[in-house]
Amino acid sequence: MVQTDNVTYLGVGLYSVPEAARIIGVNPSTLRNWVKSYTNTVRGRTYYRQPVVVRPFGDDEPALTFIELEELLFVKVFRRAGVPMAVIREAARRGAERLDTPYPFASGKFATDDAHIFATLGEHLGNKIVVEDIIRGQRAFEQIVRPFFHKFDYGDDQLARRFWPRGHEGRVVLDPRRSFGKPIDAETGVPTAVLYDAIVANPEADARTIAAWFAVPVPAVNVAVEYECSLSAA
Repeated sequence: MVQTDNVTYLGVGLYSVPEAARIIGVNPSTLRNWVKSYTNTVRGRTYYRQPVVVRPFGDDEPALTFIELEELLFVKVFRRAGVPMAVIREAARRGAERLDTPYPFASGKFATDDAHIFATLGEHLGNKIVVEDIIRGQRAFEQIVRPFFHKFDYGDDQLARRFWPRGHEGRVVLDPRRSFGKPIDAETGVPTAVLYDAIVANPEADARTIAAWFAVPVPAVNVAVEYECSLSAA
């Protein structure tokens, strides 16, 4: 059990800002602007910016939890799709009110069409999913929920419980109940960083040798190296 100022992080995941930024694939300073309130000055006017992700443990907590990480992963997806931060902030605010949760993006009910953010309403018409543009209040139709949603396992409360960054067949999983949510090989539980560091520290050893050292399958080593390299390249 890990505690910080009487806050228990058991089973909720634990990530430093630099670590979370590496997993998400953004600059640490960018991530800090998403999780902390701040002010900026434009043309002589000062603006106050609310955090995109509400943190029940407080803006000043040194660690991010798994569910906060999942919220930030969706923010990254929306930003990559070109959705303005002002729209994301408003979507987060309205989504929290509508879905009655501080974690609307991690609820699995959001998608984007590269211009707007949509909340699925759970209604179906044939093979289409009815969605609502939560900013403009209009309805649209989508053939499928974005592939990104399939990388998550959801609990009965419809919040993300596990994240499979390479898909369910990709071996790597982030599960707050295992290794504090660090990326691990799903089958064996060995952290991907441990397998990667072993390869880096022992350039003369091949994947089969490293696999024998840690009693894991050879594919676990290969996938761990590929995953860790992808984080470094992001």
